[in-house]
Amino acid sequence: MQQIISQLRRSSFLRHNLIFFVGSLATGALNYLYYPVLGRLLQPAAFGEVQALVSLFLQLSILLTVLGLVTVNVVANYESATERNRVVFEFEKLALCTSLVVLLVVVVFSQQLKRFLHFEDTWPFIILMGSIVASVPFMFRSSFLRGQKKFGIASLATLLGAGGKLLLSALLVAMGYGSAGAIGGIAAAQVIASLYAAGYAAKYGLRRTAESKRLALPDMKVLMPELKYGGLVLAGSLVVTLQYSIDIIVVKHYFDAHTAGLYAGISSVARIIFFLTASIALVLLPSIKLKQPAAQNRQLLWKSLVLLGLVGVPALAVFMITPETVVSALMGKEYATYAGLLPRLSLAIFIISVLNLFVSYYIALRRYGIAIVAIMGAVVTYGLMAGHHSSLTAVIDSLLYGSIAMICLLGIWAGSSTLRRGSKSDEEQDNSI
Repeated sequence: MQQIISQLRRSSFLRHNLIFFVGSLATGALNYLYYPVLGRLLQPAAFGEVQALVSLFLQLSILLTVLGLVTVNVVANYESATERNRVVFEFEKLALCTSLVVLLVVVVFSQQLKRFLHFEDTWPFIILMGSIVASVPFMFRSSFLRGQKKFGIASLATLLGAGGKLLLSALLVAMGYGSAGAIGGIAAAQVIASLYAAGYAAKYGLRRTAESKRLALPDMKVLMPELKYGGLVLAGSLVVTLQYSIDIIVVKHYFDAHTAGLYAGISSVARIIFFLTASIALVLLPSIKLKQPAAQNRQLLWKSLVLLGLVGVPALAVFMITPETVVSALMGKEYATYAGLLPRLSLAIFIISVLNLFVSYYIALRRYGIAIVAIMGAVVTYGLMAGHHSSLTAVIDSLLYGSIAMICLLGIWAGSSTLRRGSKSDEEQDNSI
């Protein structure tokens, strides 16, 4: 024990991982309480609507996730605080303008979304987009704090958002607002978390420059040097997000509401693995620096992979050995009908968690080849799902085999890059694998 404590004191990387992991674990616990609590307050069909809305939230907010990751990289690598802050605020304006445009599009096409996903009303989609707009300030301030390696404060901000989401959504659902209330609680919680994060972000240096006017369109000249990198982050984040959430949308579209609701419960349990390990990738991202020695970057990657195994493998083992017990305990006995799906789905989610770590590493190094690899793997997954969705097992198998294919493609790309650049310097090798 003393040796472990001594290592934590010497290694800021391990210390940051521990802090952010504990915060993420607490946040994850609250996030996952959201599902069993609402699963008990709502009928399975209505709960299926909530899960579909949460999956849409993840996919529609990908741009925010992308710009947040770009912000982390900017904060970690820019030496001028003035230039850094200007870029951050211009990206925030870009995100706000884009989310408002998407909100308008959703309002216009809400009837089509209602029919495609078999919803009873259009209001949940509109409130969903309001939640994304409300998420913009929080995303950028929490990303700034992570870039500054203030993981404790960033964790408290996300913890506040998760707790607020659980309490407010449960209250609104109990008051009879159904799936619209479940999403409305998310929007209100984002506002509360934003106010908390904003104060600390300002304390640690995020202050608006004279050039960054609040009520103005984003200055594309300022953003242009980072937009190419933003495209890389978009490709990587889009693929990872879709990879661990696309099954919900596929099942909601092709199966009846009751079956989709029960499957949503199984998927909620399986995704615990992803969210347990996601903090490791988030700590790795600002720790990898372009000017840092290549060997040091590689060492951080392998440390992160070991940490992912220590966290993810035990959870995977429990889900594979006692699926019915786990599902009954977390979601209720009604959902245990499909508990037999949990082992294979959990294995797929674990593989996606490993993919997320490697994608984050290459994104931090600005290696654009990873985008092509990720997209190719995604095409395999979506092709399999398009042709094989006659049963829930077929959907899961398509996700599993597609994720395995993506891992294999990544290995081939990394190996071939190493061979091509074998004669170059150590740092160049690191940027190529």
